[in-house]
Amino acid sequence: MKITEIRIRKASFAFDKPFKIAFAVLYGFETMVLRIDTDEGITGYGEAGPLEYVTGDTIDSCMVIAEAFRSKLIGEDPLAIQRIHSIMNGMFHGHTAVKAAFDIACYDIASKRAGLPLYRYLGGSNPVFESDVTLPIRSPEEMAAECAEWKAKGFRILKIKLGENLERDMERIRAIRKEVGEEVILRVDANQGWTVKESLRAEEVLRELYVELLEQPVKDSNPEGLKQISLAAKIPVVADESCHLPEDAARLCAMQACDGINIKLMKCGGIEPAIRINAISEANHRFCMLGCMGESVIANTAAMHLFAAMDNITKADLDITFFSHCDWIKGGFKNQGGTVTLTERPGIGIDVDGF
Repeated sequence: MKITEIRIRKASFAFDKPFKIAFAVLYGFETMVLRIDTDEGITGYGEAGPLEYVTGDTIDSCMVIAEAFRSKLIGEDPLAIQRIHSIMNGMFHGHTAVKAAFDIACYDIASKRAGLPLYRYLGGSNPVFESDVTLPIRSPEEMAAECAEWKAKGFRILKIKLGENLERDMERIRAIRKEVGEEVILRVDANQGWTVKESLRAEEVLRELYVELLEQPVKDSNPEGLKQISLAAKIPVVADESCHLPEDAARLCAMQACDGINIKLMKCGGIEPAIRINAISEANHRFCMLGCMGESVIANTAAMHLFAAMDNITKADLDITFFSHCDWIKGGFKNQGGTVTLTERPGIGIDVDGF
């Protein structure tokens, strides 16, 4: 099989409401949608969802790098995914979001050629799982009310964004727990917003409120601080911004700096490096989450297939498409509340109109 054509386009998606986290306010996202055609008539779709202060990519840099990859990858075998990565890595360091787009498209092609949905191609057996939904930073009263709304929609796992101000953050999480009761699972993501001392103070409160885990409480440049928190905490501590590549996972595991790792396809460069991060984590007795940033149904569904295939990826944080809508990308999955069911169509199971 050979790649005969590669097409790219920009796309924009708006959130229903502004989405505030510790270091930014997001109103929507721009992505780069990718189509790879082959000489066997099989087409694969991928997507780059850059977030500059996490991945170092912008939508414009993605477009430029994608054109450079296009000139080198036409004529290559899309099934030789490790070779595809070797070519891309040999051309540019970093730029993981745009690499993820090519990776996803190649896995879409490979699983379509095998006649299998991607999760089965990757060795999985169960297309049904539960994802959390993420709540942005607002006032304690607003966040509690919004959590109650998501609970009423059938979501049993809520991920709470904190990290703005410790005392105010504790007001927020207390108000939320009081509102939703003990049957709802709460996860907290501080997005690097606290110091080590603040994190240890917060952990005591989070533990009393039966919070399931604490994600990235300190700066990604402070792995020693993350380790200090992880060793002292009685709830699991998860690395997110501290872990992009498999090398980062190996370093954090060797340091015993975390209990789990949040893998994101845009941070690591796609499914192939994500599988390696998970293998490193599993070998070191660390669980993985699978998260998302600013992606549409294309990349988010690809991540869902990976989640459904890997036993050590035990927590799904794949909610981005619950906040935005798109009428020209169809399929992929259905959700009833937080319960996701993947399609049994070959590949990632999506259709892209007019591209």
